[in-house]
This record gives sequence, structure tokens and C-alpha cells, in this order.
Amino acid sequence: MIEVLKTFQLAIKQQGHLLPLLEHIHTRVNLICEQNTYQIFMKDREIFILHDSKETQTIPEIRGDLYAMRQLLTGEERLRTLERNGQLSISAPIRTTLLLESIFYLTKTQDHIAKITNF
Repeated sequence: MIEVLKTFQLAIKQQGHLLPLLEHIHTRVNLICEQNTYQIFMKDREIFILHDSKETQTIPEIRGDLYAMRQLLTGEERLRTLERNGQLSISAPIRTTLLLESIFYLTKTQDHIAKITNF
């Protein structure tokens, strides 16, 4: 799971079109997968990953298995679709859920764009 999170973090940094989305965000989200808790902390165009953080006060939470988390973090599937299919459970306000869904989904590698920009 930590490798998937590191790949997600790197993808955010490499895709400049996502940075404006993170500009004024100050939020944390707990990802709970296979008895482990990982926390993504987003603040001013930066994303930090904390492992086994004890900070749990009213933080949005996403629970699921490794396969569903991998689909989410690589942008293969949308957050609400995974929730609707019963693969993930989310406890967050709808506005936060939509923001997280946008961030996760837009980190998907876009090979056709890479071909255009790499001459």
C-alpha cells in the first residue's frame, strides 16, 4: 500500500494541472486498508503521507481492501463508483468526497497527453 501511495504522491507532483486544485486546500483523509491506517495530508499544493498516524479527530475516512485502494489511487476507478459497488466505504461530507474523487481520478496517467508534450 505504501508503494501505491508514494506513486500517487509522485503523480501529483508531476502533473502540473492538478496543482491549482490543491492551492487552497488544508485537509486530511484517513485511508484504512487491511488493518493499517495511512493519512494523506493536503496543504497548499503539497501532499504528505503519514503512516500509522494517531490523529483521528473528524477526519474524512475511506475504508477498503488493497485492490480497491489501488484502483482509487491510480485513477482507474472513481471514488463514488467504488463506494456504490461496495468496494470502499466513505465517511466524509459530499463536498470533500467530490474534491477527493477529482484529485484521485485526475492523477490517472494520461499517455496520450505525454505523447503530445514529449517531442
